[in-house]
Amino acid sequence: MTNIKNYILYGVIILVAVITGVAIGSIYIDGIVPSVDTSSLTEATLRDDEETIKKLYEDAVSGKKTTFSAVELYQIGEYKLKNTERYVKILSGDVVNMMGSQSMRAIKTSTEEGIYYLKMSPGIASMSVKQKYEYNNPNEVYLNETRNKSDIIGDNKDNYLVDLDETTAKTIALDEYKSFFNTVPTTSLTYIVSSFTTQEGTYDKDVTLNSDNKYVFNIKMTSEYASYAAFYYSYEIRHFAGFSVPTTPPDVKDLPAWKSVEMTVTMNENFEIEHIHYDEVYQIEVMSINSTVTDDFDDYFYYDDETVAEYLEVFKSAKG
Repeated sequence: MTNIKNYILYGVIILVAVITGVAIGSIYIDGIVPSVDTSSLTEATLRDDEETIKKLYEDAVSGKKTTFSAVELYQIGEYKLKNTERYVKILSGDVVNMMGSQSMRAIKTSTEEGIYYLKMSPGIASMSVKQKYEYNNPNEVYLNETRNKSDIIGDNKDNYLVDLDETTAKTIALDEYKSFFNTVPTTSLTYIVSSFTTQEGTYDKDVTLNSDNKYVFNIKMTSEYASYAAFYYSYEIRHFAGFSVPTTPPDVKDLPAWKSVEMTVTMNENFEIEHIHYDEVYQIEVMSINSTVTDDFDDYFYYDDETVAEYLEVFKSAKG
C-alpha cells in the first residue's frame, strides 16, 4: 500500500512539474523530512542567557574583544538591534515549491512609536499583510491580511505595495497574536541563533574585521536544529501558506519540517547588521502533498532617519 501511495505521489509531482515548469528536485528532495515537535520548548530555553550576551556586546563595543565566532557576532548584532528604536528591515526574494515560483517583499519599520509591517507575495498562493503595533496600545495588534492577488500593486519584489480593503482589517489581542505567530511584533530577527540551535551544522570561527571594516560570517543549521532556530518563524510560514485566511492557530504537526537554513551576514564595525542572505529548505503540506520549499532571500537593514521616515510613509500609503 505504501508503494502505491508513493507512485501516486510521484505521479502528481511530475504532473505539477510539467504544468508549472518547476524542477522535480525543487518539489521533492530525499523523501519526507521528519517533523520536530517544539511544543514543549520555550523561546527562553532556546536562547543563551541575556546577561551573558549583554556582557559580550559591551566587551565588543569597548574593544576588549576583537575576535568572535559567527554565533557571538549574530547575538551581538541582535542585541544591538533590539535596543535600537529606529530602523528599517527590507526582505525580498523568491519562494519555489510544487505550485511554482513566486517573489516576496516584506518591510518592517521600527520607530519610537511602534512597529509597522508590510508583507506582499502575489502568486498562486497570494498573500498580503499590513500590521501595526503601537507602544501606546501595547495589548492589541492591528492586522489586515488577504489572499487576494489583486490587492498587491507593483510588478516585482522591489516595488510591491498593498491596497487592502479596510473592511477586512481587524484589531486582535496581543495574546491572540502570540497564538498565531508564537512570538510578539517587536521580535527583531527571523531565527534564534544560540549555542543550542547551532549544535548541528557549521559556523565560522575567529571572525575579525575585514579590509572593508565589515564582519562577514556564515551560519548553517540543519534538520532538527534548524527547526529549533525557526521556533517562531515556522508559525509565520504556516499561517501564510494557507489558501484562505485561517481563523485558528496552526497545529504543531502542520508546521514546516526543516531540512536546513544557511545565513551569510554582513555587519559593520559598529555591530549593526547591514545584510543577511538566507538559503532555506523545508517541507510543508500543500494540497495534501509534502512539498519541498526552497527560499532565497535577502534582508537589508537601514538605520538613518531619512530612510525610516521614507518607509513609514510607504506603510501609510498602503491602504487598509
